[in-house]
Amino acid sequence: MDDKVKELMDRIRGTASVAADACADTARVAGKKAGQMVDVAKLNVQLFDLNGEFNDILRQLGQVMYNTHKGQTPEEDPLPQLLAQADETAGKIADIKARIADLRQAQTCPGCGAPCGKEDQFCRRCGTKLS
Repeated sequence: MDDKVKELMDRIRGTASVAADACADTARVAGKKAGQMVDVAKLNVQLFDLNGEFNDILRQLGQVMYNTHKGQTPEEDPLPQLLAQADETAGKIADIKARIADLRQAQTCPGCGAPCGKEDQFCRRCGTKLS
């Protein structure tokens, strides 16, 4: 009887050890996912700010175009600088969107901008072929 109790206790210890390892793995995955969500939230704040900057640059470009239409041309042409700023900001926006997609393990549809799975071949929303 004593050997059977010892064997049962050994089995219980083994099962408890496996369960503890599974719990630890789950906790690690949950912690990693929570960290990714924090990183995505930070990137979304940066993206929001950059979109605001980009819209301001576009507004300034529109103002220059309207002023030119009205015959009010400035002494120095602001278009090259504004266009360079627009290109730089658009590049930063694309980089942040790519980082967010990597963290979410997703890709963005080039047609409609919807998030799609990393392995998806076509967008679920609009049907565009994904790269």
